[in-house]
Amino acid sequence: MKIDSIGVRIPTRKITNDDVLQMLEQYSPEASTLLVKTYQRIVRGLFSAAGSQVRHVRDEEKGEKASTFIIGAMTDALEKANLKAEDIDLLIYCGVGKGFLEPANAYLYAQKLGMTASCFDIVDACMSWIRALEISYEFFKSGRYKHIMIANGEFNIYHGFPDNFKIRDLRQVEYTFPTYTIGEAASATILSPSDHEWKFAYKSVPALADLCTIPLAGWDNFVEPGKRLGKNGLYNFVSYGRELFDAARKYLAPLVKELVKDLNDPDIYFPHAASDAAYLAASKDNSLPIEKMFAEVFPNYGNLVSASIPVGMDMALKSGRLHRGSKVVFCPASAGMVYSAVQFVY
Repeated sequence: MKIDSIGVRIPTRKITNDDVLQMLEQYSPEASTLLVKTYQRIVRGLFSAAGSQVRHVRDEEKGEKASTFIIGAMTDALEKANLKAEDIDLLIYCGVGKGFLEPANAYLYAQKLGMTASCFDIVDACMSWIRALEISYEFFKSGRYKHIMIANGEFNIYHGFPDNFKIRDLRQVEYTFPTYTIGEAASATILSPSDHEWKFAYKSVPALADLCTIPLAGWDNFVEPGKRLGKNGLYNFVSYGRELFDAARKYLAPLVKELVKDLNDPDIYFPHAASDAAYLAASKDNSLPIEKMFAEVFPNYGNLVSASIPVGMDMALKSGRLHRGSKVVFCPASAGMVYSAVQFVY
């Protein structure tokens, strides 16, 4: 399998750490000054520890919409691959950001671009793009498709906004801080069959499923209520960041070592950018080559969910760190929890 092209679109509104701290105060008029200042101090320290700097979101005053960026990324990918919409045999839409539970969102974007492709969606939180890659790889081995596009639109910051920016007590920072690092982006990846081998490895840990969740209406009718579920209300992100990264340090590095026999052989590693500082620390602890870890997405764009790696690849291509023939490893962690290592030649 070969990656023919990657299209990326980023919204224009930049939000700095200081902007987030100001928003916490703005949306917490009922909280005491002492509580607000203490909460802000904690969040500021966590930003520093995580390596957070800037995130980009839609500028609603300018009328920016998710659909514009998603279609833009898809069009960009087609142009880079010198293909037309009708050349795509299969469109997979993946990730957390979406406008519909039914039908699959892929159908709506195929309709917009005049595609006649087969369509379906993939959902596995931040691992969605990786899952879509492996499905595509297996389809190509069967000879079923010639050109597959994977698209996503991780536009999630305004779901429930500004509920998670309302300070209720100091305890909420434990499971709400990751909300403040979320950014937005759209990406589209075009794939074609080739003789290049890809290797995929996963480690799922369902026991940690309640560490990172976004509940829908009626969620407590589908699963038994738990102390970690629904703490920020319907449709609002709950994420126990510290426990997530502690688990990643335990499970991810051994998985990478199992797949990649010579850790110094790959030219570049792409993590899921939920905290580059955490990945770099884990890499150092486990003798992974820090200098080869691409850690530019999170400080510049925030946590982009399933768009993190394609945006990182686009950045690396533009900077010259990634080129044809590069030996690549993806090493994302995701809600679930699930960890993955993917090895291939670009």
